[in-house]
Amino acid sequence: MLNGIFKFIAEVITPDANVGWRWKLKNIILRRLGLNVGEKVAIDKGFDWLIKSGQITLEDHAVVGKYLQIYNFSDVKIGRFCMFAGDIIIANGGHDTSSFEPFSGPLKIGHGCWIGVGAKIVGANLDIGNNAVISAGALVISDVPPNAIVAGVPAKVVGYRTLPDKVWHLGDTWFCPRTFKEVINE
Repeated sequence: MLNGIFKFIAEVITPDANVGWRWKLKNIILRRLGLNVGEKVAIDKGFDWLIKSGQITLEDHAVVGKYLQIYNFSDVKIGRFCMFAGDIIIANGGHDTSSFEPFSGPLKIGHGCWIGVGAKIVGANLDIGNNAVISAGALVISDVPPNAIVAGVPAKVVGYRTLPDKVWHLGDTWFCPRTFKEVINE
C-alpha cells in the first residue's frame, strides 16, 4: 500500500526543463521504492517497473523519456549518460512457450547508449555495449556490441558510431571539455 502511494507521488512529480527540486524529490521517492538512482538522473512521467522483483540501477546522468516500462524479472543496470526516448519497453524475463516455466536473467545497458522512441529490449542475459544506439521501433533480442547502431525487427547492426572528441550532454545541458572516453571511464 505504502509503495503504491509513493509510486503515485513519483508519477505526478514531473520534472521541468531544469534540474530542480522536483527532480531531486522524485529521485528520493524512487530510491525509497528500491531503485538505485545515481546523480542528476532525469526521469519523465509514466516510468513503470515491477516493485518487488529484480534490482534496477540507473547510473549518473541517465535521461529517461516518457512511459519507459521495465519488466525487471531480474536485475537491470543502466549505465551513465544513457538517453532514452519515449514509449520504450525493457523486459528481461518470460516463460517457456511449452511448459510455461519462467526464466529471467540480468540485463545491462552500457554507458552512453541512446535508445530511440518505441524501442523494445527483450530477453534474459542481454548486454547492450557502451555507446550503442538502438533505433526507433527496433526490437533487440540479442546482445549489441559496443558503439553499434542497430535497427529493425529483430534488430541488426546497420553501422557503428564514431565517438566525438567533445561531449554535449542534453540531459542537464552542460558541455564537457573532456573526451568521451574519459567521461565514460571515470
